[in-house]
Amino acid sequence: MSATFADTVRAEVIIPIESLCGLLNEEACYAEFVWFSNILKMLATPEDEASVLTAVIELSQCAFLGFVFSHEAAVQIDQILERAITLAHTMSAPATPSGAH
Repeated sequence: MSATFADTVRAEVIIPIESLCGLLNEEACYAEFVWFSNILKMLATPEDEASVLTAVIELSQCAFLGFVFSHEAAVQIDQILERAITLAHTMSAPATPSGAH
C-alpha cells in the first residue's frame, strides 16, 4: 500500500518536528519551541501542498534566526531540513518527464 502525500508529510516532517519540540521544551529553549510549533501549525493540513511548501520555506530559515541549539537538537533539525527539502523537490518535480508526450 502506498502512502499518500499527507502520510509522507506526517512521517517525514510533522512527527520529527513534534519530537524536536519535545526536546526543545525539555531543554528550556522556549523561543525555539514556539518557532517550531508555529511551523507545525502551518502543517495542520498536510494534504495541502501549498501549505506544506510554505512551511518548508519557513523551516529553511531557522538557520538565520540566531538560535543556538544543542548538538542533539541540531542533528534533528538537519535531518528534518533534509527530509523537507527532498519533499519540496518531489513536489516541484514535473508529473511527466520533459519531452514526454
